[in-house]
Formats: sequence, structure tokens, C-alpha cells
Amino acid sequence: MMTDSPLRPDQPVSLRNRLILGAVALILVLGTLAIIAIDGYGKRAAELSYDRLLASAAFQIADAIHVRDGVVDVDLPVAAFETLALARDDRVFYRISGPRDAYLTGYADLPRPEADQGFSKGGARLIQQRFFTSRYLDEPVRFIVLRRLLTEADITGYITVQLGQTINARADLAEDITGKGLQLIAIASVIALGLLGYGIKRAFSPLDQIERELAARNPTDLTPLHVTPIKETWRLQQTINHFMRRLQDTLDRMQRYTGEAAHQIRTPLAGLRAALQNLRDHPDIDDPKLVYNRIMQSVDQLNTTVSQLLNQATITHRLQSEALRRIELNKVVKEACLELASHAINEKVELAFEADAEDTTLPGDAFALKQLFRNLIENAVRYSPVNGVVEVRVYQNANRFFVEVKDNGPGIPVEFRDKVFARFYRTPAAAGVGSGLGLAIVREIAERHNAEVGLMDNHPQGLTVRVGFRKENARG
Repeated sequence: MMTDSPLRPDQPVSLRNRLILGAVALILVLGTLAIIAIDGYGKRAAELSYDRLLASAAFQIADAIHVRDGVVDVDLPVAAFETLALARDDRVFYRISGPRDAYLTGYADLPRPEADQGFSKGGARLIQQRFFTSRYLDEPVRFIVLRRLLTEADITGYITVQLGQTINARADLAEDITGKGLQLIAIASVIALGLLGYGIKRAFSPLDQIERELAARNPTDLTPLHVTPIKETWRLQQTINHFMRRLQDTLDRMQRYTGEAAHQIRTPLAGLRAALQNLRDHPDIDDPKLVYNRIMQSVDQLNTTVSQLLNQATITHRLQSEALRRIELNKVVKEACLELASHAINEKVELAFEADAEDTTLPGDAFALKQLFRNLIENAVRYSPVNGVVEVRVYQNANRFFVEVKDNGPGIPVEFRDKVFARFYRTPAAAGVGSGLGLAIVREIAERHNAEVGLMDNHPQGLTVRVGFRKENARG
């Protein structure tokens, strides 16, 4: 049995929530590290403070040890124990021994440090000290062992003062430092979360503004967005505006295209209706073949127009939706010639193909380019006389590949050469059935490929159409 995923593929992901969760996680990590650091600092500070008190008391006791009449005499100073009495809840233990560790006074069973670890050998130093922690009477006790070298004439060697204190006051001080640190961290975390939340809300406000403006718009309103310029959202705003400009251009083009197409389709339909109506009203017409020819001409015109309209719609959609790929120009032109070879033979026109260029690789849409060359070759065959020749040639120079289509037809007068690329335009001398869309499609495809289309005279007679493609490695 399948269960729903916690996050469906179509469920939007909240970037705002992700940032907030990330910020909370970061604060938790930093807060934990800060707590660990403060806890360690509190323990070290408490230990250092009370170790100094312990050392001070041990020094006072050591200073009170003297040698009188060849005997080590201990006079415990009250001030030393008053210093340690600052920690009221702690107990103090001591043990004093003379040279060769001879017990003198205090608690004889105090735990001893491990051997002489921590003390220098040979007695070169007058005073030595070390700290260690051990358990005594079931309590943890912090000890200091202080050695002072006696250099009396009759007694030499180290006297040892071992002074210990329970660690209740140390623990309380460390806990107090840690507690205050925790309070500061908690306050800082709450303030940081509040500032982060406010900052994230402010950071996303331009996106909210864009969302509100788009939501409040009429569906046909494709004017540019005007929101507060923010660097991080400026590119998004420009991209949306660019997309809306393209969409507006496409809608405008489609509107013009639909109007022109409706007009061009309506014309042959009107002719067809008039011819059929004439045939119905005058069934005994003297020359019915003439009427039938008019009907066939209207049908052919309608068929050509509809086919070219569908062809252009397909090409336009493909050019807007398909990415260019690496193609071989020679191969595309040759395939277009082969597909129209039978048509040329039927029209009694010779179709010749010549390729003077090698490695004609360039970025392009093979389907659209083949349609471009088919349109040029079909036009050349249509306007060539019987037994005429249509030459298709591919060649190159340093920067461009060229494809030329030459015919022996009547050509196009210079004054019409710019107009023939407009949709549905046909020169006054245009012969046969046509839609006026062929060269418009050629120009649209050429522009998509950054190619240039030129019309020239073909000597001694005819027209040359040349399409120039920039090479991939060419500059300028």
C-alpha cells in the first residue's frame, strides 16, 4: 500500500521557512557551543580562584614553620584558615611533615599525591607546589602540596604542607557563572531570532510586492512591473518584464497574423462562392469549363494559403520553442534538393546542386532550414522557364557559409525586393497561384539563425537568392 510522501512534487517549497529553520538551527548550534564554552570557563575560573586561596593559605602555614633548637616547630597561623573560611560550606584538612616525610601534625591519613610527580628532583628549588583532586571522607577534596626547603645548619630537607578543601564553593561559583552565561545566551538568542525574523520578512518584501502586483493585474495587462528596486530582485523583475514584452509581442503578432490570415482565406472563399453561385444561377452557361477553372483556381489558392499558414505557424512555434543544435549545412541543402528533384522534373526544370564548402557545421534547426531552402527552390522552379536551370550552390569565405539559389526566371525588380519579404505580398507580375508567405517564412527562419538574405540579378537573366550564415568561430 502506497502512502503519500510528506512533500509532494507539486507542493511549493517555502524559501522563507527554510531560511528561518536554518537560522534557528544555526543559533542552536552556536548556543550549544557557547554553553559548553561558558561551562568550561566557569569551572576553570572557579578552580583558579579557589586554588589561589588554597595556595595563599599553604604559603602562610609554610612561613610559620621554623627550626628551634634543632627541632621543627609548627605554629599554625589563624589567618590562613580564616582565608579558607570564606567558603563557609567547605571543610579544610591539612597535614604537615618534616624532612624525609616525618609526620608532624594534621590528618595523617590524607590521600597523598602519586609519588613525587610534579616536583623537581634534586632540591634545586626552595619552594615547590602542585595541586591534585582526590576523595577523602567520601567527598571530593582539592589539595595543594607545598614543599619548602629547609637550609638550617642542623636540619636540611623539605618540609611538606598538604592542605585540602572540599569543592562545594567551587561548584557553586562555577554553577553561578554558567547560569548567568545561560541567561545571556537565552536573551541573545531571543533577540537574534527576532531580528532574523524581521530581517527575513524585510528581505522577502520585494517578492511579496511583485506577487501582489501580479495578482492584482488584469490578465491582458502585460505592462512592465514597477516595484521598489532591490538589487537581489532586480534581475527577477527584469526577467519578468522581458518575458511580458515577449508575450505582448507574440500576442500582437498573432493578432496581426490572424487578421491577415482571415483576410487571405476569405478572398479565395469569396471567389469560390461567386463561381459556384454563377454556375447554379446559369446552369446552361456557354463555357462551363471557364467557371470550373475559376473554381479550381480558388480551391488551389485556398489550399496554398492554408498550407502556408499552417507551415508558418509550425515554423514559428518551432523557432520559439526548440533550441538550436549542431547541423551540417551541406546535408540540409542537399536533402532539400533531393526532396524537390521530382517536382523540378515534372516542371521540366533542371535542378543542380554543388557544394564547394567542407565542414559546414553550424548551430541551427535542420527542419526549419530545410523549409527555408525548399521555399527558395520551389520559387525558383516555379518562375523558371521550361528547360530552365535552377542552380543551388554552397560555398564559403573566411567568416561565412553561403547558399545561393539561381534561376532563369523573370527576376524581381529592384523596387520590390524589400517588399517581397512581407507577409502576403506578391509583386504585380507574380504568376500562378501563391500565398505571398514563402519569402516571409524564409526571412523569419534566417533571422532566427542570424543569417542574411539578399536578392540579386542572375546574369544574363533571372534571380539569385543568397543566404549568408556566420561561422561559429567568426567574430564581428
